[in-house]
Amino acid sequence: MSLVGSPANFKKILSNKKLALLGDAIVNFIASAALSLQKGATGIKVSGKILQSVYSLSILATLDIEGIDKGEAVEAFLAYAWLNNMFTCEDGVKVVYGSLKKGKNLDEALAGLIDKVFKEHLT
Repeated sequence: MSLVGSPANFKKILSNKKLALLGDAIVNFIASAALSLQKGATGIKVSGKILQSVYSLSILATLDIEGIDKGEAVEAFLAYAWLNNMFTCEDGVKVVYGSLKKGKNLDEALAGLIDKVFKEHLT
């Protein structure tokens, strides 16, 4: 985790409520745009249940960080990554849309985006 430092610092990022609020908008936009490319114009709010599944399916689940809200951690991670120029929303839409076209569910597609960003920038 070269850019975020220690596991304690990474936990602070994943549990940051302000990042999670921004990440909520980012996740909803990426999901809505990718689904619109697949099915036609739509707008969705990604549910907490899906976000928890995204966490469990992604590399974040392997980090063994206790005491965080998993759904908010997904949102906070994506906001942190976006703010630090690790990906653009356009790239996020492309990754998620590509996964959806291959038959992946939305939670799998979003987990794939997290894994891609993490592996490219934090390992």
